[in-house]
Amino acid sequence: MSKSDLEDSSGSDTNGATETPAKKPTVWQRFKTHMKRRWWIYLIALCCIVLVVVLPLVYVGIPRFANEYINDYKFDYEGLAITNPRPTSFHVSQSKKLNMGGGFSGSGHLTGFNASIRVPDTNEEFAVFPVPQIDFNNGANLNIDQDLDLSCVECLSKLAVAAATNQSFGVLVTGDPDLKFGALPTAHLNIHKTMNMNGYNVTDFVNSQGAFNITSLDLMNPPVNGFNFNATIALKNPTPFIVEMGHVIFNLTLGGSKLGYVDIPNLMLQQENTTAVILGNVDESMLIREFVWGDGDSGDVTIGVKGHSCDYNGVEIPYFAAAIKAVDALATVDLLKYVKLLK
Repeated sequence: MSKSDLEDSSGSDTNGATETPAKKPTVWQRFKTHMKRRWWIYLIALCCIVLVVVLPLVYVGIPRFANEYINDYKFDYEGLAITNPRPTSFHVSQSKKLNMGGGFSGSGHLTGFNASIRVPDTNEEFAVFPVPQIDFNNGANLNIDQDLDLSCVECLSKLAVAAATNQSFGVLVTGDPDLKFGALPTAHLNIHKTMNMNGYNVTDFVNSQGAFNITSLDLMNPPVNGFNFNATIALKNPTPFIVEMGHVIFNLTLGGSKLGYVDIPNLMLQQENTTAVILGNVDESMLIREFVWGDGDSGDVTIGVKGHSCDYNGVEIPYFAAAIKAVDALATVDLLKYVKLLK
């Protein structure tokens, strides 16, 4: 056999052999191989995600959310009472069920803290109120029954004047309690809340429909203890809480001349509607002349009302007295309406 035949024979055997190609790994197999070699990279990445995202959410996001929730919370003043006023203190009481809302559906507590109470837009602190710990479980019970001592009577007097002369006023409350909510870490809060409330614009108030009414009126002739009339008044209280003010006196004028005064022995402003007995002494002849010859229509008489004093058990209450003395209003009174009440 020639050399060329041998080469042809060898080549034909090689071409005729069947070769089996290697199987290509599946995606899952390649992923497992990759994870066996690079698992530590993903572990580091996961730790970074926890550190960069989760921890700030827990330690920064939750306290911030709680701060915003508390600072935006609309407090319900129902049942809040200020009683037993003294020159440098008064008693505060309230028992209230708080509706947490805002996503607070678990249990926890807000630690007790000292709340600094200030006049808004100033640095004038007039009291520190010890807020008790508040426990909550989808809601909370707030129970307050204690005296509030005043560190700056003049500051509170300014606030009381604002309440007596403006349609709204506010109190700034600050504090640093801790919030524990479920299994989450303790959140350190920074409360900075302005509590806005309705006040009196006295001139507008006494002349507004249904705000002030005399429900009974008796003349006393001869006068008794210097008073020549007594009456029962009903008025609406725009402030959102109960206030025991004590003994209040207002001077009355007519056309710039002294008309007399009214004396309220025990003024207790109730939420919404207040009834009080008043005593007074007015110049009847001056009223009659104004009624007959005055410029008013249908018996209307315009009377000036100026606050004079406020005391409790014979002791002046400086912050309430400041509010009363700030009252300087003109009230239009329909004498025909009240003549019908005379007995």
